[in-house]
Amino acid sequence: MPVVRRLFAGTSLESAYSGRDNAFNFMRLCFALLVIVGHAAILGWGPGREPVHIPFDTGGVAVTGFFGLSGFLISYSGRRSSPLRYIWHRALRIFPGYWVCLAATAFVLAPLLFWHEHGTLSGFRSAGPGPLGYIYHNFLTDQQQGDVARVTSVAPYPNALNGSLWTLKSELTCYLLVLVLAVTMILRRARWVVLLLGAAMFSVIVYDTFRDPVVPGPIADVAAITLPILGTYSLFYLWAFGLAFVLGMIADVYRDKIPLNDTLGVTALVLSLLSLYLDLPLFGPCIVAYVYLLLWAGVRLPKVLRKIGRRNDYSYGVYIYAFPAQQALAILGVPRFGWTFYLLTSVVAALILAVCSWYLVEKPALRAKHWTPGRRAKPSADIPASELPPAADPSQRPAPAHVPAPRTPETVESEPA
Repeated sequence: MPVVRRLFAGTSLESAYSGRDNAFNFMRLCFALLVIVGHAAILGWGPGREPVHIPFDTGGVAVTGFFGLSGFLISYSGRRSSPLRYIWHRALRIFPGYWVCLAATAFVLAPLLFWHEHGTLSGFRSAGPGPLGYIYHNFLTDQQQGDVARVTSVAPYPNALNGSLWTLKSELTCYLLVLVLAVTMILRRARWVVLLLGAAMFSVIVYDTFRDPVVPGPIADVAAITLPILGTYSLFYLWAFGLAFVLGMIADVYRDKIPLNDTLGVTALVLSLLSLYLDLPLFGPCIVAYVYLLLWAGVRLPKVLRKIGRRNDYSYGVYIYAFPAQQALAILGVPRFGWTFYLLTSVVAALILAVCSWYLVEKPALRAKHWTPGRRAKPSADIPASELPPAADPSQRPAPAHVPAPRTPETVESEPA
């Protein structure tokens, strides 16, 4: 039938992503900025007092997009890297920038906000939870301490210096899933298991979306779960973000089978917009269409956009620094000049901090990606941002010369919020 043939016509994902000419870094930067838009009203004015109503969950759209792209890129990294090298790359992408962000928030931003409120630093250490505790309790991304010296108690949205970091724990959990599937050789030899996992997770989302409102669904019935070491998760968000990640993995392991064409791309766009109009949480069953839309847009966006972020990827820095920047501006009273001015100053502040994070922390750390235990690191040139991930976030290094590898988007993340 002509319609069916059109649906499956065109190039495959494998052919479409045979090089680095894609818009993933640009899209991740847009997602990070979209999170700022979503947080602007609530951080500047407080819950229930927002001066601007946005008819959809901008933060949910952005973070779900991070996870979908991350699943596609990180799965590829897991298939072609040894377990130790995979862990090393993921740690380099997430933790240096994250730890410096924690330290800057605890030892620079918090004292400045305390001084702004009290006119002195006297009593900073005894005013409440301390800066060392902030780093200690949040060190592995499980956010157990939200404030330092109660500096955000005067903010419209109190007790949260950096409320965006909670998604990183879910991202790391997805990384662990890829590691397990790679070590057990499922990613290479039993890709149907990944498809089965995605189908099972998707069926729960479908049931939870269309269930009888009187009967709690399997996700809505459990508000949170606690896992050893990893800590407490919101089950709904872990499941929804995890499904987006697994769908990205399915796209990767079946990249030779999945077609990429404009008919499917436009259909995915329509379904994604419809899910937003119907206010389905994190796209509901249309999450499949949304992840496909991201992959289609990655090669169909204009070439000028596909060049953005190829060498320098600021998306992760924007994501991890935007929330504390917005909190500081809110405490300083910037929202009194209006939502638009507050949003613009938030974007500028986050971009400045992100650029500093990239050049001073993230990029230098990623130069160590070629290091192997027991061997001296080989010198390497500057790393293009297209080879790096985000928040939730991903990129990967080229395979060693003695291991032939297909030409696919290279990654070392991604990621956030």
